[in-house]
Order: sequence, then structure tokens, then C-alpha cells
Amino acid sequence: MKNYDVIRSICDENNKISSKVIDEFLLYYAASRGNLERKMQKEFNSYKHVASELKNEFVNMFKAQYLAHSIFKKDGSLKRLIKHAELQRLTNEEMNFLKKHAEYPWRFSFSVIVENPSKDFYIMEDIFSYEKYLLFSPGVSVTLSERPGLLWLNLIGYNGACWQSYGPIGAYNSFDPDDIFFFATELSPDNDNEESILTDIENNPLPYMLLITGSNYPLTVTKEDHIVHIISEFNVEKLDTKALRESFTSEYNSGVYRFTLKDWGEHPHFSTAFFDEKEKKLVLSAMTDRGFDALVNAFHDYGYTYPKEPFIRTHPSMIVTAAKIMNKEIELNEYGNLFTIEPSAKDKEFTDKFNVFAGLVLPDINAGREPDIEKYAGKAGIDIDVARDLIRTIRDKTDEMRRRM
Repeated sequence: MKNYDVIRSICDENNKISSKVIDEFLLYYAASRGNLERKMQKEFNSYKHVASELKNEFVNMFKAQYLAHSIFKKDGSLKRLIKHAELQRLTNEEMNFLKKHAEYPWRFSFSVIVENPSKDFYIMEDIFSYEKYLLFSPGVSVTLSERPGLLWLNLIGYNGACWQSYGPIGAYNSFDPDDIFFFATELSPDNDNEESILTDIENNPLPYMLLITGSNYPLTVTKEDHIVHIISEFNVEKLDTKALRESFTSEYNSGVYRFTLKDWGEHPHFSTAFFDEKEKKLVLSAMTDRGFDALVNAFHDYGYTYPKEPFIRTHPSMIVTAAKIMNKEIELNEYGNLFTIEPSAKDKEFTDKFNVFAGLVLPDINAGREPDIEKYAGKAGIDIDVARDLIRTIRDKTDEMRRRM
């Protein structure tokens, strides 16, 4: 059994030396060597349209974190800097501190909390390497005292007893691991597996760091379903379009069929398939997990054994954030614009009222406060019993996300 008091004393001593050696000296010294500061400034300038959303103090904290990662990462500048004459002025204890961290490279880790075994200590699991590690981070504790965090991005370094976070704490309430995978693939098509994504985060951390600008976008939940873009794409030589009409409503435009699954084609599921005759391509698309499962199952009934694991699963909050960071429009389904989806007046009325209600209650839920349901239901024009059901559903989906991650 771990003695957390002993580990805490090691962490406290590590923090004390880190503050003096890294914060007060090494960051400034390293920035002036080898064009590191110029490289950093160039990268931050390329994302100034996003960084402008952050207060100057936070931008400076991200710059310090960026510099620290550049110094202490694998093949970073520390091993070269440690030989400089200026560093020989450090005490033996301070030099040993740097040598120890040269042996254990720092890294950014997207992770979820598995356990909280002691105050400020967390068992984390990296969502890409699946490694579990012990993290000491009072910053995570402070963040959790203010709002929940479903997913975390921390710069971590090993002190010989456990890992510690350095710099700003990335706490995400609106993203899950599928969202980060989607973001990575949008940054580069080469990021098609966990290993390549870990490498990209190591080599190009800034856009991942800036995901913090979308961390508090509200998740959208309607009744029992979580709204999320889910898409798979397959090469299909032949599709029995006539037989599918038994379970689907069929439409045709410019060489493309749209098959809308009966009972699942309207709000909130929008379970739809598109078949491009010329390209021999089939796209399965839905806006809820249940809707996508129903769509895949329907094709299974006709002998098409497509996997239930989608190619893309990402929340609207990530679409908005990724488009902002990359400064481009993101199109998930090239065939969607061929067919106009007109929601019924009833669906539109409910959606409008729900959006008003969600906009009122989600800030309270994300902050850990109890929302005034009667007040918000009245403002949104929603029946109080429906409002209570929506609150329960939102909380249930939040708990479900934690379990899934």
C-alpha cells in the first residue's frame, strides 16, 4: 500500500525546486537559446485568432507550458542545455533535479480519472496509450471543486515517485476520447491510430492545448439521447435499393440515394444512409448512438454486415471548436446538402424550447449548482414535468459518459 504522505513530501520538494529552477531561470534561459522563443511565437501567431479568446495571463501560462514541454520532452533541449556553463552555477540538488528529469521525459497526456486514492492524488488512464499512472495534481483538485471534468489534458513529469502536472490544467466537459481522435484526424489524415496521434501531440501540442477554448460548450441532450455526429463510410459494389424500401423511405438526387430509416429518421436520431451509384460508396449517418445502432441493425437484416463501431463519432461542440482552431469549415457528410431536411413544426418547436432550457440549466449543472427548474422551465415554456425529465436525462448522460471513459 502506497504511503501518500511520503509521496506528497517528495512532490512538495519537487515543486519547490521546480519553481526556482524552471519558472525563475530555465524557461527564460532556454527561450533565448536556439530560436526557441521565435519558434514558439511563430506557432502562437498562427493561432492568434483562437488565443485572442484567452486572457493575457492564460496565454502566458500556455507559453510557459509550451516552453517547458520543449525543454523536457523526449529529445527536447534539456540534455543540450544541461552542459552549458551557466547551469553549472546551480546547486548539486538543483542539477540532480534536472538530471533526473532528463531521464524521464515530460509529455502531454489526454486522460480520464480512474480513482482518487488520496487528496490531490489521482489514478489516471491515458486514452491513447491506455497506460494507468499515479498523478499528483492540486490543480486538478481545484478544478474539480469548481466544475466536473470528464476528460483531462495535462503536461506531466515524473519525480521518481509519481507524475506531476505542470502548467494549465485542461479539463473538458464537452469532449470525450472520440472527439480528440476526430480532432487529430482533422489536423492530419496520417493520425489514423493511437500511436500516430501520440506522436502528433508530442510534435505539435499547441492546437491540442487550445482545445481548452471549447471546453465548456454545453453537451446537447434530448430526452434520453445524447446528440452526437456518427458516421461510417463503406465501398459497396452493389446495393439492393429496391429491397431497402421496405424499411426505409427512399429519395434520389443527382446519382445519390438517400434512405431514411422508418421510425428513426426524424429528430433526434436522423438515421440516414446515402448511396452514391457512381462512386460505389455508402455513408451511414445518425445523430444519436441509438439511432446509429438501429441503422446498422436495419442493414444487417438485409445481409449487409457493417460494423457497429463508427468511423466518426464527435459532438457538435468539437465540430465548432475544431473549425475555429483550424480556421476552416468542416464537412462531415458530402451528401447531406443534396437533400433538404425539413423538421416538422412540432419538432422545431420542441427543439427551440429545449435549446432555451438547456442554455439556462447547463451552466448551473457544469458548475455543480442545483438549477432552479421551475424558473427555467417557465422561461423556456416547457412543462415542469418535462423539465424534470430533461434534467434527469442530462445528468444520466453525464454519468454514462464518465462510465464509458
